[in-house]
Amino acid sequence: MADQVPSNSSNTSNEIDLGQLFELIKKGFNNLFKWFLRIFLYLKKNLFKLIALVAIGVAIGFAVKTFVPKKLKSEIIVKPNFESKDYLYATIDEIASNIQSRDTIFFKKMGIDMAKLADFNVEIQPIEEEEVDKEVIEQNNKYLETLQNYKDNEFVLGIIKSEILQKSASIHRITFMYKDAIKGEEYAEKIMGYINTNPYFNELQKISTQNAQTRITKNKGLIEQIDNLISSYSKNLANRESATSQSQGMVLFDNENSLNIPNLLGQKNKLIREIENKQIEIVEQTKAINILNFGKTQAVKKPLFSKNLVLFPAILLGGFFLFSLLSFLNKKSKELI
Repeated sequence: MADQVPSNSSNTSNEIDLGQLFELIKKGFNNLFKWFLRIFLYLKKNLFKLIALVAIGVAIGFAVKTFVPKKLKSEIIVKPNFESKDYLYATIDEIASNIQSRDTIFFKKMGIDMAKLADFNVEIQPIEEEEVDKEVIEQNNKYLETLQNYKDNEFVLGIIKSEILQKSASIHRITFMYKDAIKGEEYAEKIMGYINTNPYFNELQKISTQNAQTRITKNKGLIEQIDNLISSYSKNLANRESATSQSQGMVLFDNENSLNIPNLLGQKNKLIREIENKQIEIVEQTKAINILNFGKTQAVKKPLFSKNLVLFPAILLGGFFLFSLLSFLNKKSKELI
């Protein structure tokens, strides 16, 4: 009998603990329900005020949208030539800094009225390719491996580095933002003209064009010589069949000179491809900063929550809730005193 007393007391203790736990849970749900109920009553009590604030905010948003000029922009896609990327970014930073400092002398040289540069801004960023060509990556890796073999040869090192930079030259987007559509686009063109007036890069462009034209002329001369040589070979082959012999693609004249026709045709194709590349290079490198596309004026698209129709009602509602919270805290503080 004595051994059963602790067992009964233990069961009673467990029942009490479970009862207390369920009672706490019940109180927690009741408090949560009361909290939601108070919020509901607060919103119900101030429903007309909240509706009025939303209506006023929407009206203000419409008014601002109607009477305040829209923010406009022009996006220009450019490609730096002659390793002029650093120069491009430095010049854009210089122009943006002069806009902020209101440097009238700087812009007067470009024919830009500083008084009409209100809300005018410029920025630049690289255009990242979504997918990188695997062949380009492999080729650049091969170039880097070659650099290790010629690390003591500055001439070869410079050529390979130049080739890598040319193949990895990125494209950039310059964005001009303004409110006056006519003046904004006009000033954007003048600023782009200013960027391309650097004497150093202009001289590089002239030399590059001259070199490309010279290479094209020489290649055309070599192609003409190859054509004449093959034509002469064909005539000699027809006229001197008894004096020629052929062995594994090699044709011998008078047992002294040899002519490899497949090799000559291969060299001719290489020269033709080089001419094509040089012609494209002349077109692409007309300026230090090549303009791929000069975008027309367009409106700046804003995210949903930055639009006036949402912004002003949110500000008014936020102010109302903040005022209510401060009033409640002030009331409670007086009760404690």
